[in-house]
Amino acid sequence: MRVKLFSELNTLLFPVRCYGCRELGQPICSRCRKLWYPHRYQSQASELLVFSAIAYSPVAKSILLAAKEENLKSADKLLITALTSSVLELFKKFGSFTLVPIPSQASANRRRGRDFIAEITSEVAKECGLSALPLLEHRRRVQDQSKLNIAGRRENLAMALTVKAKFQGQYATEKVVILDDLITTGATIREANRALNKAGFQVQAAATACVALRRRE
Repeated sequence: MRVKLFSELNTLLFPVRCYGCRELGQPICSRCRKLWYPHRYQSQASELLVFSAIAYSPVAKSILLAAKEENLKSADKLLITALTSSVLELFKKFGSFTLVPIPSQASANRRRGRDFIAEITSEVAKECGLSALPLLEHRRRVQDQSKLNIAGRRENLAMALTVKAKFQGQYATEKVVILDDLITTGATIREANRALNKAGFQVQAAATACVALRRRE
């Protein structure tokens, strides 16, 4: 009884609103769900195949920010569902593999209070019955990608990632799939692919929750 009363009081004090239109009731309403319904989008980052589930939109932007910057679990669940859809499509194509998250910078992890994409990747791995390894890390600071054009993004990320020393040589030839929340120009995935290949991993493909269709090369 106390749990029920607490839940009802919490709902009154902090009513649930749609991430897209801010309508009261659900984290995503029936209208906005049309823009967050998993499809199969296929693109490439250089020669690497990338599967995505959701076309980037204002609704998608709100959900990604709510998960990444506000640490809202209902947004996490929407993101996990989208990424799981992409990963399962790749599983049909390649069979078993290990999921590797794109790393966030240490400063971003401190600000958010968690390693956002690593946590999401772990949940997706559980949903799909796969393993996940945080193989990558930043070897230097990079700028905010959203403020850069295509050429600037490539220059910003060039040689920015490396496989962590503790994983060097331990998993050579292991098949992996790169995971991220969003692909725009593909610069981040290209750099992750380069670093993993250099360390001997077999990168099968990449999976993202969202894809910015108009910004693809």
